[in-house]
Amino acid sequence: MHSYIKSLLLAALISALAPIPAHADEATEDPFKPFPDQLAPSLFNEVEDKYQFGIRAEEKALYYDVLKHLRETSLEDQKQAAQFNLQQRRAELKTFKEHPNLKFPVFPDLFKNSDRYKGRLVTLTGRVRKLIHYPAEKNEYGIKTLYEAWLFTDDSQQNPTVVICTEVPPALKDGLPKGTDVIDHVSITGYLFKMYVYNAQDTTRVAPLILAKQLEWNPPVVDEQGSQLFSQILAGTLIILIAGVAFAMWKASQKDKQFRESRLQTSEEQVSFNQLESQSAPSQSKSKPLAESKSEPKTESKPEPKTDDKTPE
Repeated sequence: MHSYIKSLLLAALISALAPIPAHADEATEDPFKPFPDQLAPSLFNEVEDKYQFGIRAEEKALYYDVLKHLRETSLEDQKQAAQFNLQQRRAELKTFKEHPNLKFPVFPDLFKNSDRYKGRLVTLTGRVRKLIHYPAEKNEYGIKTLYEAWLFTDDSQQNPTVVICTEVPPALKDGLPKGTDVIDHVSITGYLFKMYVYNAQDTTRVAPLILAKQLEWNPPVVDEQGSQLFSQILAGTLIILIAGVAFAMWKASQKDKQFRESRLQTSEEQVSFNQLESQSAPSQSKSKPLAESKSEPKTESKPEPKTDDKTPE
């Protein structure tokens, strides 16, 4: 009897300590969170888009929490998560699902369907035309400086993406390089925080606001050694060409000089025809008969005596 009671008590104790099985209707994990370091998009549900005054006071805690999270996670993991999100988005659209090699217009889709991207990692590449830095507001994460970049992608049609990050390359610590108003080959990976309202020249406009870990700048690398070698080869080729032209001109002048000297020598050796006696053939002169000219005798006319016109009285 006692053993039976002990068995019942032991079974009850084991049942009480056993883990509760998951219910079938329990909410499943977000399908766009394949990496444990990616934030849940639901955290951004209370963020208000197109708020006229930028970031609301109640959004600033999440704003700095996201920046802190990005700073502490691997950029490579962020890129992989962003690539996964992009593939999931392609799978939702028939055209891109059927044509996997067709380039996906990330910015237009993000701009028109911001709710679909909010709180999800995304990668953008383009040109930066504005880069400033300013002190961060007081926060509990030790973030002291924020960098603000205005990024333009090839498919954005002159519409910017406003990027806020905590790291930039050393060459960009003080803004864009001196004498430069735009830099190309810039990439960012971050969370779409909200659609941000900014003042343009003519009116207010809207731009995606991305919170990122860092700004990546990969300008084309110039091979200085190869460039120097090419310059040396070019200079050597030019020198050889000039020397060849000069030699050809000298050779031509020498041939011309020899030709003139040979002509002069030949002229001196030739016989002068002026020194030869000219043999003239006898010429018969034909005499022409002189025509006799008949001249008529000249008659002198005597002047008639003048008569006095006066009549005698």
